[in-house]
Amino acid sequence: MSNNSSVLLPGTFFEQEYKRKLEYLSRNNVNCVYLYDHSVNPSDNQKTVYKIKKSLSLLQEYENKNFNLGLCVLNINSRKKDLLFSNFINPMMEIENFKLGLGTGDKKYENRNTKYSYDLDQIIHELINLYTFSSKGKNLFLGGTSKNKKELVRKYSIGINQWLGSSKDLISFYKSLHQKQSLIGKFSQCLKPSNTEVNLPKNFEKIFILKDSNLGKFYSDVDKIFS
Repeated sequence: MSNNSSVLLPGTFFEQEYKRKLEYLSRNNVNCVYLYDHSVNPSDNQKTVYKIKKSLSLLQEYENKNFNLGLCVLNINSRKKDLLFSNFINPMMEIENFKLGLGTGDKKYENRNTKYSYDLDQIIHELINLYTFSSKGKNLFLGGTSKNKKELVRKYSIGINQWLGSSKDLISFYKSLHQKQSLIGKFSQCLKPSNTEVNLPKNFEKIFILKDSNLGKFYSDVDKIFS
């Protein structure tokens, strides 16, 4: 399996034997371990899901990791702007080679909590002025492939993540860019562990969505991805 294969942790990952599961991931060629902003899209309202800050701390404290860390979606509209930067973005940017994915929520799945109206273009502009991003270092990408987000990818040469959907469309968009400068974020697609054979360009990242309804399922899925 390509070293551009990463995993997205399920919401209940830290509830049971998380160190043992991290050890299992470390034995494989995992490029990046991603978290997800469950304040936007909770996997199950009846279950306790991890919190971003606490989970990142646990991942950083794990001594045997040989993978990068990232966040697939940080919803910019769910928190006050000063807290968005001071409590989330700024501490994340202190992590070496952190992969930051920005999102704006989804009308079909998002929680209907307090929403703030921020211009995604402005947030990206501020981030690029504050930090140095590159496809091989700190990484900036958008979650979602709407027309507006594609326009921002073109404008700022950032990356984009597609949740399932058509690989052909993602590849076609990438080929249409004709960048004059290097991308500062990877193109990636979220996939089920059963979809390891999906054919993407070598510089794309495959992000496999893990489930851990039980430990056996978790280990079985990791074996499918990295065997």
